[in-house]
Amino acid sequence: MKSTPQSLPLVARPADTPAELVAAIRVSELRYRRLFEAARDGILILEVETGRISDVNPFLVELLGFAHDEMVGKTVGELSPFRDIESNQAMLERLQQHGYVRYDNLPLETRTGRHIAVEFVCNVYQAGEEKVIQCNVRDITERKQAEAALVRLAAIVEFSDDAIIGKDLNSIITSWNKGAEKIFGHAAGEMVGASIMRLIPAGRQAEENQMLERIRRGESVEHFETLRQAKDGRLIAVSVTASPIRDATGLVIGVSKVVHDITVRRAAEEKIRQLNVGLEQRVAERTAQLKSANDELEAFSYSVSHDLRAPLRHVMGFVNLLKKDAGPSLSPENLRHLATISDSARRMGALIDDLLAFSRVGRATLQKTGVSLDDLVRETMADFHAETAARNITWEIHPLPSVWADRALLRLVLINLLSNAVKFTGHRAGAKIGIGRAPGGDGETVVFVRDNGAGFDPRYAGKLFGVFQRLHRDDEFEGTGIGLANVQRIIHRHGGRVWAEGVEDGGATFYFSLPSRPAETHGH
Repeated sequence: MKSTPQSLPLVARPADTPAELVAAIRVSELRYRRLFEAARDGILILEVETGRISDVNPFLVELLGFAHDEMVGKTVGELSPFRDIESNQAMLERLQQHGYVRYDNLPLETRTGRHIAVEFVCNVYQAGEEKVIQCNVRDITERKQAEAALVRLAAIVEFSDDAIIGKDLNSIITSWNKGAEKIFGHAAGEMVGASIMRLIPAGRQAEENQMLERIRRGESVEHFETLRQAKDGRLIAVSVTASPIRDATGLVIGVSKVVHDITVRRAAEEKIRQLNVGLEQRVAERTAQLKSANDELEAFSYSVSHDLRAPLRHVMGFVNLLKKDAGPSLSPENLRHLATISDSARRMGALIDDLLAFSRVGRATLQKTGVSLDDLVRETMADFHAETAARNITWEIHPLPSVWADRALLRLVLINLLSNAVKFTGHRAGAKIGIGRAPGGDGETVVFVRDNGAGFDPRYAGKLFGVFQRLHRDDEFEGTGIGLANVQRIIHRHGGRVWAEGVEDGGATFYFSLPSRPAETHGH
């Protein structure tokens, strides 16, 4: 039969009848049982002589994960959560000697493997004519975790590189960490109890008052950049964050300040500013140089257009007059000399035209729009109809996408590449020219123009796109060496790239890429 312990023995009054006494005992037992079962601490009832468990309340059953019947009849030490506690006999002896046993921070492992910390207190009580042992088990896990968190937080505050300062609403400092000592040079003993005004330079005291007004309204101040004064008089650039400290009722009772030293950052910003000033100056100088160069190029273009063309027109005119007036009297060799002069003047005119075009390409403002490459290729091919009508050329035109480009300049690219393909397949009985799309990287469209013509030595592929760079003699294929340079300049201005592959007498393939529309950043 289980005993029902009480904190005090029930004493019958002289007037109590046996029936009243029994009723009072039942009421007392019921009251105790309700408290026992509703308690939010674990309770164990032990027999004094053996230390064996005679009762366990529901809270401890829930806390440890063992059923009531699994614990009743065993000693405390026989339960696995308490296996590390002192022996049952040792605990009984201590209880008999002192009347209680206490463990302040006892680690336990529940049946489910959860680790908890408890306060374990046993007391010997007189219950009627018997003595019983009542052990209270209080779960202090959350409290210990909170205490550990506070210890960690205190360590973080104390050893932070930032100054973390507490003060009341009268600007009196209440706490001062090592970061504050490091930044300002004052020890905690010098500053706790002193006014924060010791750190504020003359002329900036109003900042403190304005900050306190905001704190009293329950507001925070974040990343306020200002100057504060160190113990040695140095002014330090700082970023201040201030937050209200509230009591349990929510009333603002103080201020927590975090002061970050931004001296190094400010110095870096100043260095960057000076570098930017120097860079802007160099950019202005380079812009002026570029404008001067452009002006010179404009003047050169004008000179080429007018001053060089006039002598060429005179040469061509006098050659024609000489052939007309003295042609019948000239020897075949002299006529060949005149033809050479005429061809050279014509080539010089073509070279002047190409140089002017090359100059214009570099200066023209790009007018980018959506361009259908299919339509542009068909339009460009029509320009070569008269030139290729009498030739046997197989055209292989593959579907092409739309691109974001300057239509007029892109047409010039196709004219130059198709012109090359037509020219360098001139010695082929069965010429083949293909245009299509090639694999490319992300964000770009790659187009190729391929022919089965004269090709080129791949060792010199890098020279193809240079001004006046030609890999064939004039008597083999005419040209000025400007066309592919124009192609490269146009594509580079679009933010793309150009390259070529070829084999001598085995054809050539020219590629150009254009970036997708979202990456459009070029062509200023």
